[in-house]
Amino acid sequence: MPLTNRSNDSSAGASHTNWSAILDAGSDSSTAAASRDTVAQRYWPAIHAFVRRSGISHAEAEDVTQGFICDVMLGRNLLSHAAPERGRFRSLLLTAVRNYVYDELRRRTATTRHPSTGSVVALDGASVGAISHLDPKADDPEAAFDREWVRMLIDQAAHVVRENAQSKGLDAAWDIFDRRLLRPMCEGAAPVSTEEFIKQWSLSSPAQVANILVRMKRKFTAALMQQLGHGDDDQEIVHREIAGLLAALERGPH
Repeated sequence: MPLTNRSNDSSAGASHTNWSAILDAGSDSSTAAASRDTVAQRYWPAIHAFVRRSGISHAEAEDVTQGFICDVMLGRNLLSHAAPERGRFRSLLLTAVRNYVYDELRRRTATTRHPSTGSVVALDGASVGAISHLDPKADDPEAAFDREWVRMLIDQAAHVVRENAQSKGLDAAWDIFDRRLLRPMCEGAAPVSTEEFIKQWSLSSPAQVANILVRMKRKFTAALMQQLGHGDDDQEIVHREIAGLLAALERGPH
């Protein structure tokens, strides 16, 4: 069954810490296959972002991403080399995907420059450096990888907070946090007004909404830092992205 680029369930793998899923995926346990699928789904967006910004055409980026996951992450059992004491998994994954993509681009360049007919042809639009049609501010493959990495951490933290709130019957608290702060911050959605929340959830006052937001922001911040602490990364750029996220969260909607 082909790997999908996104899990249909946004909570895929969130019940595991990152390292527990990675270590299990690299083992020969009875649950390793399920963990490999979880890990593949979790890291697909970051891998795909790197591939796409490296000059691979949009039409081919998914095939190259899946090729990396099948050939390197799973085929060469990259996950078996991952361990908390050996370093950060992000660095291991980024190095592997960088090498894979650059080898792929070199192979394509060699093929287009030396066709079987012996004549010389121009490089096509999918070759090295063919990214002029993309936003120049987002050309760096590693920056694209980092953005998706942070987004993954946000998704996992949001899942933890949502599950915790709903398990305690705090659906109103999650809804207020999600639609007032999280979606506007991450997706650009319009924040829902305090008055609408008061009406929808039969609340007593704007102060009650404000207190709920304060509590939920604390819970989300704790969950996000816990995700970061699972050993995936402590690179400066990731911390900077998260610091910016938390600052925006603290400011709230304008």
